[in-house]
Amino acid sequence: MATNKVLFLSVDYLRDNTVINGDVDSTLLEPFILLAQNVHVETITGTSLYNELIAEIVADTLTADNKILIDDYIQPALTQWSLYEALPFVNYKLTNKAISTKNSDNSDPVELNELHYLREAVRNVAEYMSERATLYLKANPTKYPLHLNYGTDCDDIRPNKTNYFSGIVF
Repeated sequence: MATNKVLFLSVDYLRDNTVINGDVDSTLLEPFILLAQNVHVETITGTSLYNELIAEIVADTLTADNKILIDDYIQPALTQWSLYEALPFVNYKLTNKAISTKNSDNSDPVELNELHYLREAVRNVAEYMSERATLYLKANPTKYPLHLNYGTDCDDIRPNKTNYFSGIVF
């Protein structure tokens, strides 16, 4: 299984490229970056390429082609997916007594229908960015041979053929 603790982007990058305020705690955002990476990025790259990217980041040996893939395609998609995953939970705190909502004198939490609207808008951008990454990988099979050679283990993830989800699966 490719679950890991290596992040393809920093919390600062996430803040700089989304509407997330600078005072949102990094320890709150990092799990959502990791979740979005493990759930959404691996389905873009496939397990073998995903593991290669992680290994190169850990060893600090990222190839020029993989750097382009991460910087120009993976990070923009991952940024949007991280925001998408974090949106429902940024306003809530799970304690040993209850799930509570943060509140301040200067702001009110959004209504549920507004949150759904925001998440849908972010999801649309995330799907578009993911599709760009997929099309780039498909257009460069010699640079990324592991993209379609995703492995044979039962835990190996096959890359998506398309990243748009209409809500209906036949």
